[in-house]
Amino acid sequence: MFLTVHAVAGEVLAESLTNNPWWVFVVGFISHFFVDALPHGDEDLGGPMTHPQVIRFLLAITLFDISIMIITQYILWRFGVVTNAVLFAAVFGAMLPDGLQVPDIVFPAGPRIFRWYRRAHERFHNALGIHLGIKKGLIFQALTLAILIAVLANI
Repeated sequence: MFLTVHAVAGEVLAESLTNNPWWVFVVGFISHFFVDALPHGDEDLGGPMTHPQVIRFLLAITLFDISIMIITQYILWRFGVVTNAVLFAAVFGAMLPDGLQVPDIVFPAGPRIFRWYRRAHERFHNALGIHLGIKKGLIFQALTLAILIAVLANI
């Protein structure tokens, strides 16, 4: 799932639970794995690549995704959908699990804990065993994002 969807999902869950920034962060973090369990089309994103290609490709996607997430968060803040700054702890918590995979991608010969974490994280991606493909996945993610924003905005 793209970071933008994770961020808004974390906010939706955290908004109704607490104003404590630490708990909001934890809720965002845990929400990441449940959202990743939904089929979302990026299971095979990128295909086989050489190591430098993987890093460049993932960096480009991540920068684009973070840009969309920042724009989305700005719009939600600007139009009064998100008014509690504590919810940004949920945004950070919801995005962190993907960031924790970076050490294993960049340093594949690094400590085993990174490899273990990345494999554990990947299990959530395939939890339901449903693969949508990138086109259907992007549509599903866009619909999921729209629904989450509607819930957050109480529409």
